[in-house]
Amino acid sequence: MKPKSPFTQPYENLPQELPIYPLENALLPGGELPLTIDEANYLAMFLDVLKTDQLIGMVQPQDNNPHNDIYQTGCAGRIRQYRERTDGKLNIMLTGICRYKIIKELPMKNGYRRVMADWSDFEQDYQTEEVPAQKIDHFMASLRNYFDRHMMQVDWKVLDELPIEQVVNNLVLILNLSIDSKQRLLESPTVVDRLQLFSQLLEEIPAPITGSKQGNLVN
Repeated sequence: MKPKSPFTQPYENLPQELPIYPLENALLPGGELPLTIDEANYLAMFLDVLKTDQLIGMVQPQDNNPHNDIYQTGCAGRIRQYRERTDGKLNIMLTGICRYKIIKELPMKNGYRRVMADWSDFEQDYQTEEVPAQKIDHFMASLRNYFDRHMMQVDWKVLDELPIEQVVNNLVLILNLSIDSKQRLLESPTVVDRLQLFSQLLEEIPAPITGSKQGNLVN
Protein backbone atom coordinates (compact mmCIF):
# COMPACT_ATOMS: atom_id res chain seq x y z
CA MET A 1 0.00 0.00 0.00
CA LYS A 2 1.78 3.13 1.24
CA PRO A 3 5.05 3.25 3.14
CA LYS A 4 4.38 4.28 6.71
CA SER A 5 6.56 6.78 8.52
CA PRO A 6 8.05 5.41 11.75
CA PHE A 7 6.37 8.37 13.43
CA THR A 8 2.87 7.29 12.35
CA GLN A 9 0.83 5.81 15.18
CA PRO A 10 -0.36 2.20 14.83
CA TYR A 11 -3.97 1.62 13.84
CA GLU A 12 -4.93 0.60 17.36
CA ASN A 13 -3.66 3.93 18.72
CA LEU A 14 -5.80 6.15 16.51
CA PRO A 15 -7.67 8.67 18.70
CA GLN A 16 -11.39 8.69 19.44
CA GLU A 17 -11.55 12.48 19.28
CA LEU A 18 -10.46 14.22 16.10
CA PRO A 19 -10.37 17.87 15.00
CA ILE A 20 -11.87 18.37 11.54
CA TYR A 21 -11.04 20.66 8.64
CA PRO A 22 -13.78 20.93 5.98
CA LEU A 23 -12.31 21.34 2.49
CA GLU A 24 -13.59 20.80 -1.04
CA ASN A 25 -11.03 18.13 -1.84
CA ALA A 26 -10.63 14.52 -0.81
CA LEU A 27 -7.45 13.35 0.89
CA LEU A 28 -7.00 9.60 0.40
CA PRO A 29 -5.00 7.17 2.54
CA GLY A 30 -1.39 7.48 1.44
CA GLY A 31 -2.03 10.73 -0.40
CA GLU A 32 -0.43 14.08 0.35
CA LEU A 33 -2.33 17.34 0.65
CA PRO A 34 -0.69 20.78 1.00
CA LEU A 35 -2.58 23.34 3.07
CA THR A 36 -2.05 27.01 3.83
CA ILE A 37 -3.43 28.01 7.22
CA ASP A 38 -4.01 31.59 8.31
CA GLU A 39 -7.34 31.68 10.16
CA ALA A 40 -7.07 31.96 13.94
CA ASN A 41 -9.18 28.87 14.66
CA TYR A 42 -7.12 26.64 12.35
CA LEU A 43 -3.86 28.04 13.66
CA ALA A 44 -5.13 27.07 17.13
CA MET A 45 -5.99 23.60 15.80
CA PHE A 46 -2.52 23.23 14.35
CA LEU A 47 -0.84 24.11 17.65
CA ASP A 48 -3.12 21.76 19.57
CA VAL A 49 -2.55 18.73 17.32
CA LEU A 50 1.21 19.27 17.36
CA LYS A 51 1.04 18.60 21.11
CA THR A 52 -0.82 15.32 20.64
CA ASP A 53 -1.05 12.97 17.64
CA GLN A 54 -0.51 15.43 14.75
CA LEU A 55 -3.77 14.27 13.10
CA ILE A 56 -6.33 16.48 11.36
CA GLY A 57 -9.56 15.02 10.07
CA MET A 58 -10.07 16.21 6.52
CA VAL A 59 -13.71 16.10 5.43
CA GLN A 60 -15.65 17.51 2.48
CA PRO A 61 -18.59 19.92 2.80
CA GLN A 62 -21.91 19.03 1.24
CA ASP A 63 -24.49 21.63 0.29
CA ASN A 64 -27.44 19.43 -0.66
CA ASN A 65 -28.07 17.80 2.71
CA PRO A 66 -30.29 19.77 5.10
CA HIS A 67 -29.27 17.57 8.06
CA ASN A 68 -25.47 17.69 7.74
CA ASP A 69 -23.19 20.35 6.29
CA ILE A 70 -20.32 17.86 5.92
CA TYR A 71 -20.01 14.29 4.72
CA GLN A 72 -19.87 11.69 7.45
CA THR A 73 -16.76 9.94 6.08
CA GLY A 74 -13.38 11.65 5.87
CA CYS A 75 -9.69 10.83 6.02
CA ALA A 76 -7.27 11.77 8.78
CA GLY A 77 -4.07 13.40 7.66
CA ARG A 78 -0.88 13.48 9.70
CA ILE A 79 1.17 16.67 9.70
CA ARG A 80 4.34 15.47 8.01
CA GLN A 81 6.03 18.84 7.72
CA TYR A 82 5.28 22.51 8.11
CA ARG A 83 6.84 25.89 7.40
CA GLU A 84 6.24 29.14 9.23
CA ARG A 85 5.87 32.20 7.00
CA THR A 86 6.78 35.78 7.81
CA ASP A 87 3.21 36.87 6.99
CA GLY A 88 1.83 34.81 9.87
CA LYS A 89 0.59 31.94 7.71
CA LEU A 90 1.61 28.29 7.87
CA ASN A 91 2.29 25.93 4.99
CA ILE A 92 1.68 22.36 6.06
CA MET A 93 1.81 19.00 4.31
CA LEU A 94 -0.64 16.31 5.35
CA THR A 95 -0.17 12.61 4.63
CA GLY A 96 -3.39 10.58 4.53
CA ILE A 97 -3.35 7.91 7.24
CA CYS A 98 -6.79 6.34 7.64
CA ARG A 99 -10.42 7.02 6.83
CA TYR A 100 -13.00 7.47 9.57
CA LYS A 101 -16.73 7.87 10.09
CA ILE A 102 -18.17 10.62 12.23
CA ILE A 103 -20.13 9.26 15.18
CA LYS A 104 -21.12 12.63 16.56
CA GLU A 105 -19.86 16.19 16.69
CA LEU A 106 -18.30 17.45 19.92
CA PRO A 107 -18.29 20.96 21.38
CA MET A 108 -15.91 23.28 19.59
CA LYS A 109 -12.46 23.91 21.01
CA ASN A 110 -10.55 27.17 20.43
CA GLY A 111 -12.92 27.93 17.56
CA TYR A 112 -12.47 24.69 15.60
CA ARG A 113 -14.75 21.69 15.21
CA ARG A 114 -14.17 18.25 16.72
CA VAL A 115 -15.83 14.88 16.28
CA MET A 116 -15.93 11.40 17.74
CA ALA A 117 -14.31 9.23 15.08
CA ASP A 118 -14.99 5.58 14.25
CA TRP A 119 -12.08 3.90 12.43
CA SER A 120 -13.42 0.35 12.57
CA ASP A 121 -14.45 0.06 8.90
CA PHE A 122 -11.07 1.13 7.56
CA GLU A 123 -8.35 -1.02 9.11
CA GLN A 124 -7.42 -2.01 5.54
CA ASP A 125 -6.02 1.51 5.07
CA TYR A 126 -3.00 0.31 7.04
CA GLN A 127 -2.53 -2.75 4.87
CA THR A 128 -1.03 -3.42 1.45
CA GLU A 129 -3.53 -4.32 -1.25
CA GLU A 130 -2.49 -6.34 -4.27
CA VAL A 131 -4.08 -4.86 -7.39
CA PRO A 132 -4.39 -7.21 -10.41
CA ALA A 133 -2.45 -6.06 -13.45
CA GLN A 134 -5.55 -6.12 -15.67
CA LYS A 135 -7.32 -3.70 -13.33
CA ILE A 136 -4.39 -1.32 -13.54
CA ASP A 137 -4.23 -1.64 -17.33
CA HIS A 138 -7.95 -0.89 -17.67
CA PHE A 139 -7.65 2.20 -15.50
CA MET A 140 -4.57 3.48 -17.33
CA ALA A 141 -6.35 3.01 -20.67
CA SER A 142 -9.26 5.11 -19.38
CA LEU A 143 -6.79 7.70 -18.16
CA ARG A 144 -5.01 7.88 -21.51
CA ASN A 145 -8.36 8.28 -23.26
CA TYR A 146 -9.31 11.08 -20.85
CA PHE A 147 -6.06 12.97 -21.42
CA ASP A 148 -6.32 12.52 -25.18
CA ARG A 149 -9.90 13.83 -25.28
CA HIS A 150 -8.91 16.82 -23.16
CA MET A 151 -5.66 17.33 -25.13
CA MET A 152 -3.58 17.28 -21.95
CA GLN A 153 0.13 16.58 -22.22
CA VAL A 154 1.42 14.01 -19.76
CA ASP A 155 4.84 12.52 -19.08
CA TRP A 156 3.72 8.90 -19.25
CA LYS A 157 7.17 7.63 -18.35
CA VAL A 158 6.87 9.31 -14.96
CA LEU A 159 3.25 8.28 -14.50
CA ASP A 160 3.86 4.64 -15.46
CA GLU A 161 6.64 4.31 -12.87
CA LEU A 162 4.46 5.44 -9.96
CA PRO A 163 2.59 2.88 -7.83
CA ILE A 164 -1.02 2.83 -8.99
CA GLU A 165 -2.35 4.00 -5.62
CA GLN A 166 -0.05 7.02 -5.74
CA VAL A 167 -1.35 7.85 -9.22
CA VAL A 168 -4.94 7.75 -7.96
CA ASN A 169 -4.13 9.79 -4.84
CA ASN A 170 -2.57 12.55 -6.92
CA LEU A 171 -5.25 12.61 -9.61
CA VAL A 172 -8.14 12.87 -7.15
CA LEU A 173 -6.59 16.07 -5.82
CA ILE A 174 -5.84 17.76 -9.13
CA LEU A 175 -8.44 16.64 -11.68
CA ASN A 176 -11.63 18.64 -12.13
CA LEU A 177 -13.97 16.19 -10.39
CA SER A 178 -17.11 17.14 -8.51
CA ILE A 179 -17.21 17.02 -4.72
CA ASP A 180 -19.64 14.11 -4.94
CA SER A 181 -17.32 12.18 -7.29
CA LYS A 182 -14.34 12.71 -4.99
CA GLN A 183 -16.41 11.57 -2.04
CA ARG A 184 -17.44 8.41 -3.86
CA LEU A 185 -13.78 7.68 -4.60
CA LEU A 186 -12.88 8.28 -0.96
CA GLU A 187 -15.60 5.91 0.24
CA SER A 188 -14.70 3.11 -2.20
CA PRO A 189 -13.89 0.14 0.05
CA THR A 190 -10.71 -0.98 -1.74
CA VAL A 191 -8.18 0.34 -4.22
CA VAL A 192 -9.58 -2.05 -6.86
CA ASP A 193 -13.07 -0.61 -6.30
CA ARG A 194 -11.63 2.89 -6.52
CA LEU A 195 -9.91 2.15 -9.84
CA GLN A 196 -13.13 0.81 -11.32
CA LEU A 197 -15.15 3.82 -10.19
CA PHE A 198 -12.43 6.25 -11.30
CA SER A 199 -12.41 4.73 -14.80
CA GLN A 200 -16.17 5.18 -14.99
CA LEU A 201 -15.97 8.80 -13.82
CA LEU A 202 -13.23 9.63 -16.34
CA GLU A 203 -15.28 8.21 -19.18
CA GLU A 204 -18.31 10.29 -18.13
CA ILE A 205 -16.49 13.63 -18.14
CA PRO A 206 -17.22 15.36 -21.47
CA ALA A 207 -14.35 16.73 -23.51
CA PRO A 208 -14.05 20.54 -23.58
CA ILE A 209 -15.76 22.32 -26.45
CA THR A 210 -12.68 24.32 -27.37
CA GLY A 211 -9.68 22.64 -28.92
CA SER A 212 -7.07 24.51 -26.93
CA LYS A 213 -4.46 22.52 -25.04
CA GLN A 214 -4.79 22.34 -21.29
CA GLY A 215 -1.06 22.20 -20.53
CA ASN A 216 1.15 19.66 -18.83
CA LEU A 217 -0.08 17.51 -15.99
CA VAL A 218 3.20 15.76 -15.23
CA ASN A 219 6.52 17.35 -16.08
